[in-house]
Amino acid sequence: MQFGPDFDALVARFSPDPNIPIALAASGGSDSMALLHLTTEWAIRTARPVHVYTVDHGLRAAAKQEAEWVADISARLGHRHDTLTWTAPRPSQNAARQARYRLLCDAARRAGAQLLLVGHTLDDVVETALIRRRRGGRGGSEIGPSLISPAPVWPHGRDMTVLRPLIHSDRRDLRQFLEATGQTWHDDPSNAKPEFERGRVRQFLARQPRLKALATEAVARLQGARCRLDQALGAWLDLCQVHADGLIEIHHRQNSPRGLALLARCASGSDRTPRREAVLDLARTLNCPGQRQTLGGAWFQRTQNGLLIGRDPGEARAELDTELYDGRFLTDHAGCFPAPEAQAFLVRHAAPPGSDWREIISERLAHMIRCYQTPRLRPVQT
Repeated sequence: MQFGPDFDALVARFSPDPNIPIALAASGGSDSMALLHLTTEWAIRTARPVHVYTVDHGLRAAAKQEAEWVADISARLGHRHDTLTWTAPRPSQNAARQARYRLLCDAARRAGAQLLLVGHTLDDVVETALIRRRRGGRGGSEIGPSLISPAPVWPHGRDMTVLRPLIHSDRRDLRQFLEATGQTWHDDPSNAKPEFERGRVRQFLARQPRLKALATEAVARLQGARCRLDQALGAWLDLCQVHADGLIEIHHRQNSPRGLALLARCASGSDRTPRREAVLDLARTLNCPGQRQTLGGAWFQRTQNGLLIGRDPGEARAELDTELYDGRFLTDHAGCFPAPEAQAFLVRHAAPPGSDWREIISERLAHMIRCYQTPRLRPVQT
């Protein structure tokens, strides 16, 4: 088992500078330790620096010792390592996931990295697909993690690409690889806790090997469908134009529910995903020119040729830091944000102060499109 030319192609696409480190998240579990050792073999061959991060969520007493163990292994493999600590832990897997990505993206950016490797496997995709199916999700776009995606947190994940090289690999094969090479790992007991939905699904699949095999085959087929759907989504998003004032215009009469949800996130400057039912309702009812409807912190208005999308003034965040405003604008002393008298009403009440700003919505969209239009590849060779 090793990384082959497909992995090289993905790294070249999203982090081409050989002097920039690759960030890698390693918890100490079998998936991330397999990722660490495979990446190490690749890094030796390519002379690429790797920076390893372990997140201590502060929810288990053993987590600190496990992070120290990963740090020791990383040092012996020749990598820099940092332990990132969640200072406000909550016993929620979704909250832990959000905090983990925020910590990882912030740390990776400080190190200059553009690419974050995580150890999601085919088993994780199967579990997510079953969870989403129980909630009504269907089709390739609902199967969970993909090979490549923008970081799921904003603005912490700005310009950061998440790569999952093991997404087509079975956890059992990865453990066999570790055992064959004399490597060890630590199992996180919280992954199997029945109070969490994922833990219940994992235990159920362990008791039903035949069902797991059938689900894995179905998900493997859906991964191909997901790639085709992503390509189409990227083409749909490519029809968008972002104006200097942050308004998004799309010249397309055909609605894409996934595309509308992503545009709501971009226009609102957030990482909040609108409710599926609300997205479908907007796609179904916003038909006549002049109609306007809000969704996920953004407003959508039907035009003669498509849609106009902007920030919902009632939800615009007034906080201002030294660099970003409302997740949509970046400080730029050569910026050309329109003067108040030149702004439309709905823009004026959600606009940053002054003119020293430039919109970063177009950069966010371009990054999304680049991820969605990545060819279907299998980075790991067995």
